[in-house]
Amino acid sequence: MENVQCIICSGSTSELLVYEVAGGHVAHLVSCDLCTMVFIANPHWIGSSFTSHLNSYDVGSADRSLVVAGFVRSLMRARSLKASHLLDFGGGDGLAVRYLRDHGVDCRWEDPFCEPRYYVGEAPSRDAHFDLVFLSEVALHFPDPMSVFGELMTRCDRLLVTAVVPPTQISEDWWYLMPSTGQHVAFYPIDAFREIARRLSVDLVTDGRFFHMFCSKPPSTLEKLCFKSPAFALLRWKLIEISDLARRALGKGRSLTESDQAAIRVGDVS
Repeated sequence: MENVQCIICSGSTSELLVYEVAGGHVAHLVSCDLCTMVFIANPHWIGSSFTSHLNSYDVGSADRSLVVAGFVRSLMRARSLKASHLLDFGGGDGLAVRYLRDHGVDCRWEDPFCEPRYYVGEAPSRDAHFDLVFLSEVALHFPDPMSVFGELMTRCDRLLVTAVVPPTQISEDWWYLMPSTGQHVAFYPIDAFREIARRLSVDLVTDGRFFHMFCSKPPSTLEKLCFKSPAFALLRWKLIEISDLARRALGKGRSLTESDQAAIRVGDVS
């Protein structure tokens, strides 16, 4: 393919791979010569690729949802988590939201392609503002990442993105390409994340591997530490869970489970 512009910085690109994805479509994987963003040029099939059959390939979704939700709990703890308002954008079956609400966190769900199995309530108003929006393995589905990131940053102070940073050399057998679904169309080297942050005029904190966050306000010391050492963040999550169990045993647990259940009974799930 010729004259493919980068979906982040509009720079020139070089073709890396050509391979077949689900449905018999031909994918042209390219890399930006300037910001290093890696993406499939014109993935015209992406809108029709989200079916229950193809989504069943994502066998790691449950574990990933809980790990990301745990990282979020650890990250937001110092910011009065009980008073925080969160959004899981592209929340899929709603498991991460259910976990957070079961632990007293006001987290909402939004996904244009799925219906939630675990979340109770409607999608939030587009005017609602959140302390943090998180995208758990969602950004790799964006044919136009800048428009989505830009819109989401108007709705929150912090935008947490999970995405596996691609290797320097990508071959067709790289597991993260997932040609069997055709849904993985955008891959983010750290330089690409830096360019996105620059264009959005926000700060970036990242662990350089999987967790990345855009901040319109300077990140706290705890937030920086969580990204410097995700192991610390996840250990902190487990300690928080132990504290939760102790409070529950004493009858002092904080949960939104009962109020969500009551909303179902009265037919008001907004």
